[in-house]
Amino acid sequence: MKLVAVIAASVLSVAAFAQTTAVDTETSSAGLIGKRYVDTGFSWVDINNSSVEGMDAGLAVNVPVNANFDVSLGYSYAWLEGAEELGHTVNAAVTGYITRGENKPFARLNVGYDWAKFDSDHGIWGAAVGIERAVNSKLSSTLSVGYGDDFGQHRQGAWNVALGATYNVTSKIVVSAEVAYIELGSLGYTAGVAYRF
Repeated sequence: MKLVAVIAASVLSVAAFAQTTAVDTETSSAGLIGKRYVDTGFSWVDINNSSVEGMDAGLAVNVPVNANFDVSLGYSYAWLEGAEELGHTVNAAVTGYITRGENKPFARLNVGYDWAKFDSDHGIWGAAVGIERAVNSKLSSTLSVGYGDDFGQHRQGAWNVALGATYNVTSKIVVSAEVAYIELGSLGYTAGVAYRF
């Protein structure tokens, strides 16, 4: 619980600072990197060589700290097909990026904590690199490669390659979709809705 409190306090203090910091959030451009938003999403994982599938629902907030860094805080709940609970996760992430015309190469580092039903509670981490490209003023695409694991036991370690897109329905509402190939042959699908503020 102390880790969760530290993460939450850190992100909230950064968010409060960001509210008083002038950040160009490029309100007319596509994509979510460098934007202030809250989003909700649903993920489904087709687990390789398994008769059941994994599901996940979450909520996150993203705040630009300056022209090259975003900080986000999120919560998710995971379960197996048939409503078998897997656990709860809180997560904090920092995304660094540079803007080169329509392209935003980025690197992301996240840490969190997982309260797992069938395992001991444990800290988790992940890292990803990729590029977000604004196709036009409403549509963006993203390609990334990432790795996630827990601290110490390496029970959850897996690489993934993901291809995603966002679409600005309005200047405030953005829908997103992503498909990912996960190490050892699983496929992950994610859909979400973000509200920019």
